[in-house]
Amino acid sequence: MRKMFGFFILSAVSCLITSFNKPIDNHKPPKIRTIIIDPGHGGFDPGTHGLISKEKDVALEISLKLGEEIKKEFPDIKIVFTRTTDEMVGGGTTIGEGLHNRAAIANKSRGDLFICIHANSNGHPPGGYYAKRVIGYRKKMEYVGRGKKRKKKLVNAPIYESYWMKNSVVGTASYIWKADRAGFKGQAINEKDENGDGGDEINDSTAVEFDMTSPEAQMRAQLYEKMFFNNSALFATYVQDEFVKSGRESEGVLQRDKGIQVLQATGMPSVLIETGFLTNKEEEEYLNSEKGQAEVVQNILDAFRRYKDTLETSSVNNSNGNGGK
Repeated sequence: MRKMFGFFILSAVSCLITSFNKPIDNHKPPKIRTIIIDPGHGGFDPGTHGLISKEKDVALEISLKLGEEIKKEFPDIKIVFTRTTDEMVGGGTTIGEGLHNRAAIANKSRGDLFICIHANSNGHPPGGYYAKRVIGYRKKMEYVGRGKKRKKKLVNAPIYESYWMKNSVVGTASYIWKADRAGFKGQAINEKDENGDGGDEINDSTAVEFDMTSPEAQMRAQLYEKMFFNNSALFATYVQDEFVKSGRESEGVLQRDKGIQVLQATGMPSVLIETGFLTNKEEEEYLNSEKGQAEVVQNILDAFRRYKDTLETSSVNNSNGNGGK
C-alpha cells in the first residue's frame, strides 16, 4: 500500500512538471532583466513628514538617483519607475488605487525585482515633543464609591511635570512579505503569468493554454512564492548589511503579513526599504542632503550587485552539478 501511495505521489509530481509548456532551465544563470523602482506615496498622499520635508519627495529623489546609478553600472538592465513625478501612481484617486497601480505596473513589466523606497516615522511629532512624568504626589480629597456608599477620602494624587523629549529614533529597515500566509503572493505570480508576457524561467509567452486556476498552477505558484521569499530575504539582508557597513543603525529584515500591499501583490522578489526616520532631525537632514542620498543609493547599489552575483553564481554551480555545495 505504501509503495502504491509513493508511486501515486511520484506520478503526480511528474505530471506537474511536464504540464508546463516550457520547463524552467536551471542550466543557465538567471539574468535580472527588469527592476521596478517604486517611490512611496506621491501626489495627494505625502506619507510621513519631518521638519523640512515630506516622505513622498525624499522617496522620489532617492529612487530616481538609484535608477540612474543601476543603469550606469548595468546598462542591459531595464529600469521601470512606478512614478517619476509628484503624482499618485497611475492617476489613482485613492491610496488603494495607487497601490493597485504600482503592483499592476510591476507585473505587466515582468519585473525580476521590486524595490520600494520609503522613509519612516516613529509616530511622534518630528524633531521632538513634550511628554509628562510623575515627580511626586500630593494629598487630595476625592469622592469614592456610589450612591449611599459615596464618601470623601484622602488620596495620593500624582504631580506631573512636562519636559521636552527629543525624537531620537533613527535607523533603517527592510520589509518583505511572509511566504507562509494567505497566498496573495502566489495569486500575484499567477496573475503575472496570465499576462502572457514572458520568455524567462518564470513567465512563458507560450503558456496561454495553461489553466492558471488549476491545482497545478496553485502548486507552481506556491513553489515560486517560496523562491521569491528566499530571494526577497536575501536582497533585503544585503541592503541592511550595506547600511550597517556605512555606519547606519538597522532594525534588520522584518516580515509583514498585512499592511504592505505592494509586497503581496507583486509576482516577483519584493523589498520595501525604509531609508531612515524623517521624524529625527539629524536623520532627516541626512536623507535630504546630497551626501546622504548618494550614500543611501550606493548602499542599495552595492547590495544589488551582491544579490545579482549570488543568484548567478548559485545558478552556475547548480548547472555544473555542484548543487551549491
